[in-house]
Amino acid sequence: MISEWAETYGVLTAESSAEPGHWRNYPYQIAMMDAFCQPETEKVTILKSARIGYTKILGHVIGYHIHQDPCSMLVVQPTINDAEGYSKEELQPMIEETPALLRRIGSAKSRNSGNTLSQKKYPGGLLHMVGANAPTGFRRITVRNVFFDEVDAYPATAGIEGDQIKLGEKRSETFHNRKTAIGSTPTIKGLSRVEASFDQSSKGYFFLNCPECGGQHIRLFSQPTEPIILRGKEIPISHLNWEKGKPDTAKWVCPECGSLISHEHHRAMLNGGQWIGEDWEWTRTNGFSFADTFSGHIGFRIWAGYSFSPNSTPPKIATEFVQVSEDDEQLKTFVNTVLGESWEDKGEQANSHTLLSRREQYIHEVPEGGLILTLGADVQKDRIECEVVAWGKGEESWSIDYVILPGNTEQDEVWDDLEEVLKQSYHTLNGQKMQIRAACIDSGYLSKKVYDFVADFRSDYVFAVKGQPGRGRDIVLNKEARHRRLRKRLQARTRYEPVGVDEAKLLLYQRLANIFLPGPGYCHFPMERDEEYFEQLTAEKLVKKRRNGIIRSEWVKTRERNEALDVRVYAYAALLLSGVDLDKYSIKPESKPKPRKSHSQRNRNHGFGSDDWAL
Repeated sequence: MISEWAETYGVLTAESSAEPGHWRNYPYQIAMMDAFCQPETEKVTILKSARIGYTKILGHVIGYHIHQDPCSMLVVQPTINDAEGYSKEELQPMIEETPALLRRIGSAKSRNSGNTLSQKKYPGGLLHMVGANAPTGFRRITVRNVFFDEVDAYPATAGIEGDQIKLGEKRSETFHNRKTAIGSTPTIKGLSRVEASFDQSSKGYFFLNCPECGGQHIRLFSQPTEPIILRGKEIPISHLNWEKGKPDTAKWVCPECGSLISHEHHRAMLNGGQWIGEDWEWTRTNGFSFADTFSGHIGFRIWAGYSFSPNSTPPKIATEFVQVSEDDEQLKTFVNTVLGESWEDKGEQANSHTLLSRREQYIHEVPEGGLILTLGADVQKDRIECEVVAWGKGEESWSIDYVILPGNTEQDEVWDDLEEVLKQSYHTLNGQKMQIRAACIDSGYLSKKVYDFVADFRSDYVFAVKGQPGRGRDIVLNKEARHRRLRKRLQARTRYEPVGVDEAKLLLYQRLANIFLPGPGYCHFPMERDEEYFEQLTAEKLVKKRRNGIIRSEWVKTRERNEALDVRVYAYAALLLSGVDLDKYSIKPESKPKPRKSHSQRNRNHGFGSDDWAL
């Protein structure tokens, strides 16, 4: 058994352990190692926290096969650098400190040893180490065992090759006795690869007996919102409890008798513990037993509450939780790495009720600090919706006017109304007139109508735009990219400016949710904006989804109507397309849009035919 090999040959090296010396198995680790040498198992999934010794377990599995059951193996780390780090900092010290392995592999200092950062050669096999970010790392490799480490840190794909787990599993598909390991600390709920693999496995939990009543239970930090069901029954769960304001008093609560269990019983409870899965179980006395229904995929869930680490006692865990509970980023790390649980991503979304409560007293006038006006317009079948926004230094903004122009947008009348809105003047507090400096009109619906309107309006600062989804896109193209695109319009027949709407929404929502005082980035709203406006403005949230093995962030609607969000995004795009540097800008009396050259002048200058040219 691998656990016996680990007890005989295993070494904790000074490079990788705070307590170097001979290896001793923790009770819950034995089954996790021995699962790799059971003929019934083909895949082993370990959903874990930090502090439970998984890296050492994986090292012992590798060492056992090099020494006792030679075969070729593949270890997949998140990146090439991680693979090299694992080889240098974990495997090589283990080899150097274990004579049985050193005799088979040789020292890395020997030129002829076949011992490199990416490969370890030994009689009967070859150990490969690759990064999940390198598509070529999986090619021309045939192995019996494949070990995927920290899969939740893998990039979305291995380049154009696709999902790394599927790529790795293909390397061993010709072996009838192959083993696959998937181990990781989980990250985001719904995106976690290790959690998804564990859910597909014959799930197993480490059960302990209460020292008072003898009742069996598992340990979790707190009671879950939904019960955990195993073999058709709800699992009894022991959770941490402490006096208010005194996390150092934390103890386990028995779900059967309610007694408080102190840490002094920890070692004895673990020594008597057993793994129980859907159709398998393990005890120290009898080892594994499998039901006839066992699928070959075994799963282990384990976290720091079972660890022998001095930093994993109940008071230590409770104190750590209290210290990070007010900071979402730190709390997320705690949930992932200490509790071994995935973090439920609530999505990037502002609160409509909070925004409604902070409205201010101004109506259709530009408050002090507003320097230029832009307009965003969204075209629907029966109306055009527009918002006029004032912008100040640091992109502080004021919603000045929100206009809904009813009418059949395939007819000219509603477009005449839009023209009047674009020509309208607004006043500052001192009576100075301001006109709309730049405008963006969405051309996703009735594109030709929008293109024709923009061409007829004849302004260099009224743009037909089209939203381009996808994280990482520029909100608008920079000046150089716009010039390149301008030269290609004749061939591409494009008549619009692309707007990276995902990044614009993210920036807006971050400002709405995180900037609470007037100044750079703050968004002001007048009293006349009603609840429906704010519901529309906050009608989407950013969530992560996995599609065809690729993880993407996507904006999803939380309600049907979202025009207020769309027009605010286009008003911001108009600000960027205007090219105005707000920090250097000052209001000029009767500031008007720059006249646009006639179609014939522009066509002569650029060599475009009149039928091909439009913004």
